[in-house]
Amino acid sequence: MTGKTGAPLSRKLIFYFMIVMLAPFVLFVSYTLITFTEGTSGMIRAEAETALSADAAELGAIIDEYRHKAYSLSTSPTIRRVLYSDTPESTEEDIRRIYEEMYATMSGDTYKAAASIVSDSGNVRISTHNFPSVYDLRTHSNEWDSENIISLASRMNSNPRSSIISILDHRIENGKEILFSVLRRVFSDDGRVIGYVIIDIYIDALSKEINKSGLFTDIVLADSSSYSAISLIHPQIHGGFSEFPFIRAEGSNSYIAPIADTQLFLAATNVNPFIQESLRQWTFVIALSLMLGLVISIIFSLIFSRSLSSRIKNIASSMKRFQKGDFGITLERTGIREIDELSDTFNIMVHRIQELLEKTREEEAKSAEAERKALESQMNPHFLLNTLNTIKALARMHGEDDIYMTTIRLGKLLRSSIDNRKSNASIRESLDLAECYLQIQKLRFGDKLQYRIACNEDLMDIETPKLIIQSIVENAITHGLGEKVGSWYINISVKKYEDRLKLSVSDNGVGFQEIPSMDELGESQHTGLYNIYRRLQLRYGNEFTFAIDSVKGEGSEVTITIPLEEKENEEA
Repeated sequence: MTGKTGAPLSRKLIFYFMIVMLAPFVLFVSYTLITFTEGTSGMIRAEAETALSADAAELGAIIDEYRHKAYSLSTSPTIRRVLYSDTPESTEEDIRRIYEEMYATMSGDTYKAAASIVSDSGNVRISTHNFPSVYDLRTHSNEWDSENIISLASRMNSNPRSSIISILDHRIENGKEILFSVLRRVFSDDGRVIGYVIIDIYIDALSKEINKSGLFTDIVLADSSSYSAISLIHPQIHGGFSEFPFIRAEGSNSYIAPIADTQLFLAATNVNPFIQESLRQWTFVIALSLMLGLVISIIFSLIFSRSLSSRIKNIASSMKRFQKGDFGITLERTGIREIDELSDTFNIMVHRIQELLEKTREEEAKSAEAERKALESQMNPHFLLNTLNTIKALARMHGEDDIYMTTIRLGKLLRSSIDNRKSNASIRESLDLAECYLQIQKLRFGDKLQYRIACNEDLMDIETPKLIIQSIVENAITHGLGEKVGSWYINISVKKYEDRLKLSVSDNGVGFQEIPSMDELGESQHTGLYNIYRRLQLRYGNEFTFAIDSVKGEGSEVTITIPLEEKENEEA
């Protein structure tokens, strides 16, 4: 069936261009008319109040964040234990754990704030920075320093378990100006105050967050309980409300915004007159620009739509040819980045499909050849086992103990490799197979080959994928020790770390010139290691590690960690 044909692309593009230009123009004109009916001054005040409220909310969020940090530190069992003991000679372990908790709680904010911990007597003093002398209660009395936040906490009786926020103690600490401090008392189990957690917040913590709108010439953080204030734009100016008359003034040039759940508020003044004038000019300039833009857009939309439509039609035509099986198509570049990217992607797609078709044909041919060779080289493994049993019997009859033991060990290796009924083997079985292989090699190389196996008895029954350890040992002897002059040493180690099992095999062989990646390993002579890696990847996904450490001329170590699994009962 033939569907109805839509409108030409060029007409659609012209229509869309017109909509894109007209819609903003109509919205702007409507907004301008509504704004001017309410009055320019009202709009400016509304914007200023909104901006200051946003600044207050931003500062409130910062205060809440540091409140939570102070609470987290004040309830730490380790901190409470050290403050309760009130001895400066605390154990190194406790001090280390306290520092770890403090830096973890501050979460990388040490350039924005400093956390300090002090006992009620001043004997214990810990800080993420240099410990402030004003908090050293041994030499700095709380009674006469009314601006000290610890002194302020001792004078406050309401809700002693709440946080205290103060802007009184304005000072320079660690080269940074302190904007405000948050204090949290630390209590013992019997309710006695045993110390304090204090977080000093630097002006840098919010210098970039305040007055983002640029509307105000000054913003002040004020405390309604102490009648103190500090300028956030000019922090060197601070003191009582008298320093900032606009805090209590009422008029078009002063604005107030409280900070939720605190006694603090923001006060701002003097909306920049330049902004008021710019607003009037902005209205005229934008309206004129939109009118000119509308005319220009009509002209250019005609040009662009025809240019784009012709190029898009060319792409659509090429895709139809490709759909019909023509893989010799190549799209030319047009000079338009987006269309060129589309053309390049199309050309790459066609090229890759051609490559995939070629690879598919090659893979099919290789698969058929491999299947033919596999059928030609099939051999009954039971014939080998029966032959080994015959050799073993003859060796025992003639007293050839070495041949007898070697055939027993070789039989174990062969039986394990052809037994497809079990995919797992216990550590005991895996180490037994590895030792069988090593004993066979020792028969060949004598005392030149030495090995050591280390595994606790409680790990012997843990199950892992079979033929892992023996294959790594075989690779070590074949590729690592084969060219080694002198004694050969192999160490096999099995250890447990929490819920993971670590298997490692090391040798003193020739080592790798350069440790290959997993993809390179699969294409090298170390296919045994690559096969182990792929088996573990199919079994555990991303839940295992496979590492090769090597020093040229000194040896190599293969380390595998896998998650511990409960022993599965497999049918024999």
